[in-house]
Amino acid sequence: TTPPAAGGTPVPAVAEPAGNDRAAADHDLRAEPLPGEPPTETPEAWPAETLDDDDILGFPRGAAAGECVHAAFEWAEFTETATWPAAITRALRQHPPAALADDDGVAAANPASAWAAMLQRLLRDVLNLTLPVGTTRPLRLAQVPPGQRLAELEFHLHAPRLDAQRLNTTLAALGYPSSALDFPSLRGYLKGFIDLVFEHDGRYFIADWKSNHLGQRATDYSPAGLATTMAEHHYHLQYLVYSVALHRWLAARLPGYQFEQHFGGALYLFVRGVRPGWRNADGTPAGVYFHRPEATAIHRLSALFDRPEGSA
Repeated sequence: TTPPAAGGTPVPAVAEPAGNDRAAADHDLRAEPLPGEPPTETPEAWPAETLDDDDILGFPRGAAAGECVHAAFEWAEFTETATWPAAITRALRQHPPAALADDDGVAAANPASAWAAMLQRLLRDVLNLTLPVGTTRPLRLAQVPPGQRLAELEFHLHAPRLDAQRLNTTLAALGYPSSALDFPSLRGYLKGFIDLVFEHDGRYFIADWKSNHLGQRATDYSPAGLATTMAEHHYHLQYLVYSVALHRWLAARLPGYQFEQHFGGALYLFVRGVRPGWRNADGTPAGVYFHRPEATAIHRLSALFDRPEGSA
């Protein structure tokens, strides 16, 4: 089994799609509203008059909508726009983001045709945006061919003895928010699915689609806004777990693998805010969080997961 090939050589996929097994689906798909956060709402409750008909900010919110957005990115062929309508149709059919009619049988404000237009524009905006990931060649996901990416990569991390206090202490020592994680001691395996793994410019990256509605302005998707959301939803821990999984996967499959040379980092795309013209004060695109962990951090976390039963 091999990873996506550097240099564009097509390789076989190594992981089956997640299908209906969503036990390890993204945190944003399962999260309850945070304290002070409004509950899931229908588009009619928002100031839709300020939005274009195909603006993704008018798309429903909530877990079902998140599943639909993820499915559209999973099934679209990035480099072939002609495949996008079929992928969108499939995503809407298999993961309808909201009911098409209310309890009285009145048609909803955003029927499937309008939702399809929103997803079409979303794919165009996100996949064609130049993303800052520190490589020599600019990155646009629309230029990453199928042989250099894998969607919904499944992983299992052996964790014979993982406890919350030790994890909190390790995260704090590495400079990451831990938010006082509290869970029973884990003896077994961590299972998950990484939305996207891809190769670009000789490095391997994690990409995660985040459908969170953070607001309706570019500033809502600024670094400050993303920092708050990343900490509140434990997304730092999420991408660190993903990074350990990808690090081990590459070490087992890529000849000559070296973390410093081949590991690209984690790219979290808050897709409702990723669009042309929405820029941060420093000129970087809004809605984009990127981090490349230090090798020492990933090695330390990997060792923590591997801590044997009965160790001190």
